[in-house]
Amino acid sequence: MYIFNNLDLMKKKINFNQKCLEQNKLLVKKKLVMHSFGNVSLRIDDNYFVIKPSGVDLQRTNNSEFPIININTGKVVKGKLKPSSDTPTHLEIYKKFLKIKSISHTHSLYATAWAQSGKAIPLIGTTHADYWQDDIPLVKFISKKNLNKNYEQYTGKLIIDKLRKLRIDAYSCPGVIVSGHGPFTWGVNENSAVLNSEILEFIAKTAYLSNQIKVKSILPKYISKKHFERKHGKKAYYGQ
Repeated sequence: MYIFNNLDLMKKKINFNQKCLEQNKLLVKKKLVMHSFGNVSLRIDDNYFVIKPSGVDLQRTNNSEFPIININTGKVVKGKLKPSSDTPTHLEIYKKFLKIKSISHTHSLYATAWAQSGKAIPLIGTTHADYWQDDIPLVKFISKKNLNKNYEQYTGKLIIDKLRKLRIDAYSCPGVIVSGHGPFTWGVNENSAVLNSEILEFIAKTAYLSNQIKVKSILPKYISKKHFERKHGKKAYYGQ
């Protein structure tokens, strides 16, 4: 049982709260959100994660006020501020994918435009292929009959269901766009989600501009496969 009164945990909690605050500020610094939009959460361990409070000014919010959520129950166990309204979406992803350490949701301009257009982001360049094996998936709208069951939780279920239908897992697909809404990204490190949000926005922008110029030749599948596998395959050699 995770006891929030023991010294080791208190040190760990404060550390993760501060990191969560810093990652949320990065979304603003990188211009991936405006006003109080967007959120980042960080997994503390198998049982808990910390997330940005709902609708706060990050410059005036103390990290000790960040809510900590029990992954098993979905309940707030620490922090006096209300958690982000997207918390149930994060919760579903953490429950399903145990190695995910961070999740980010933004309303970045180009990624949101693709989501609002109802189109997956097409794989037309090698930068895209470095991170996604195929198009960046588009998650369908929630149905009317499920709207009131817990809108945000069901969004998480739809994301998971989309990955299942495509026969890919979250570790080889670091993000999706949700129809009419915007992108969710994640990763296996504490800073991965925000980094992947930035990469997804760059891909979304270059895909849009490429389509404006008009794409003459589709990137061959053997090249896109090479780019993905040199970073993520069994014989990966990109990076240190």
